[in-house]
Amino acid sequence: MKKFLLKLALFSVIISIIILYILNKYSGYVDYFYGKVSSPAQTSLIIGDSRSLQGIQPSVIDSALSKKYELPILNFSFTVKQMSYGDAWIKTIKKKVRPETKNGLFILSVHPWVLSEREEDDVLNGKFYEEKMPPNNLHFVNTNPNIEYFFKNYEYFHFKSMIKKISIVHEDGWLEENSTATSDSATLRGWENIQINLYTKFSKKWKKSIFRVKKLSETIDFLKQHGKVVLVRMPVSKEIFDLELSYWRDFNQEITKLAKDKSVEYYDFSLSDDFGFYDGVHLNKKNGKKFTSILCDSISKY
Repeated sequence: MKKFLLKLALFSVIISIIILYILNKYSGYVDYFYGKVSSPAQTSLIIGDSRSLQGIQPSVIDSALSKKYELPILNFSFTVKQMSYGDAWIKTIKKKVRPETKNGLFILSVHPWVLSEREEDDVLNGKFYEEKMPPNNLHFVNTNPNIEYFFKNYEYFHFKSMIKKISIVHEDGWLEENSTATSDSATLRGWENIQINLYTKFSKKWKKSIFRVKKLSETIDFLKQHGKVVLVRMPVSKEIFDLELSYWRDFNQEITKLAKDKSVEYYDFSLSDDFGFYDGVHLNKKNGKKFTSILCDSISKY
């Protein structure tokens, strides 16, 4: 029995080493989040959900704004499943920002769904769903290899992607999604309907959160100590925008007021007609580059 346990332990160690090797060599394909929490503390960050994960390209920012800010910038965006402004995210961001940074650039993606109270939330007891999700369930977000992530979040691994290589998260944190490269209108409409159905469900179960807006305010306060903070509402299709408008009609007014109170810029691109979406929510590679360039032009004016 003792020999069996020793062999089992040895086997487990070997397997763990192999997986950690694969994660470090092919993390961009195998796991969308691992590279973000195995990179060093940063001077500049893009913070948000999948909209900014796919739609804001750090390389464009680094090229356009390198003379004004402490770059490069890391796209520290996750998905709407993990991302909502709150205490857990503030704690994580504090770990990810290099303490000595004074002239960084911090781009915060905002829209109704990342500032909502969800059915899992228990505001009275101070327990929130995101505390159990990466990166907030980690004590360490700047270590390589990140063994803690390996043991806590292995369900996010998708090894088939290492072979297919359809999508990749680059070292700068940007998700390049190539599986959506199609011009077929029926396919695109089908993808958009999926998103409409998803957000319709959100609108029936979730509610706008004063608490989340307050935590966004606290996030701004912290990041302003380390550089320039901008709030960005990314473009979406008219159908998605109308859904968000019916859910939170005065969202833009509230964020505009918050930005004014905090002396930061708020760029609202929510109804821009200059971009196409493969599902009504996410920008493809070409439009993401275009959007990031326009965003840089806006930032450089102030």
